[in-house]
Amino acid sequence: MKKISFLIVAALFFGVFGVSFAQESVEQYLMSLKEPKEADYVRLLYEGSRENKLLAISKLIEAGARSEETKEAFVFGLQQGTIFVQRQAGKVVNDYWDVRAMSAKALGEIGDPGILEQLHQSLRYDPDVYVRSAVVAAIGKIGENQSIKELSRAIETSRAGSTDDKLILACVIALGEIGDKEGFVPLLEVIRGKYNRQIKMAARDSLKKIKW
Repeated sequence: MKKISFLIVAALFFGVFGVSFAQESVEQYLMSLKEPKEADYVRLLYEGSRENKLLAISKLIEAGARSEETKEAFVFGLQQGTIFVQRQAGKVVNDYWDVRAMSAKALGEIGDPGILEQLHQSLRYDPDVYVRSAVVAAIGKIGENQSIKELSRAIETSRAGSTDDKLILACVIALGEIGDKEGFVPLLEVIRGKYNRQIKMAARDSLKKIKW
């Protein structure tokens, strides 16, 4: 019995050590390069620590990277701490809300409608309102009318007068950025609803951007 317990502890130790070693190795590899390339930062996003994931995303944004590999890496970043959950002693240890938020921003900068499905999924299911607000901002930048239904749903399922106000405001602004006439009714309902002054003023501004 003691032997079995020892083997379990040893396996856990070497598993954690292996992950740490892998992260350290990829970070050391990157630091050894004189001029890191897009592929190097993509690798760092996949394999690096939390801080280095953030560094990789910022460097890829700065470089204007738009390859399919980079987009896939950003989608991977958008799922950190949700789909790819890591636990230690039964507790989640990778609540990478900042990695997800920055990945959403990066996808918005790219502006490819092909990644809207992933953004819509995050808007529906991400547990962090700050991340969801960043996702909405990205959706607004992409500016496709197929997102209006998702934005309207997010407004309807949010609670006015709570931390959800940040998300509601982001949705209202995004509807204006899209500028499609299908956004008229959702914006009008916000103006008529029980929302704060800032949100209602933003809804009025967004209504002016509607193209008929």
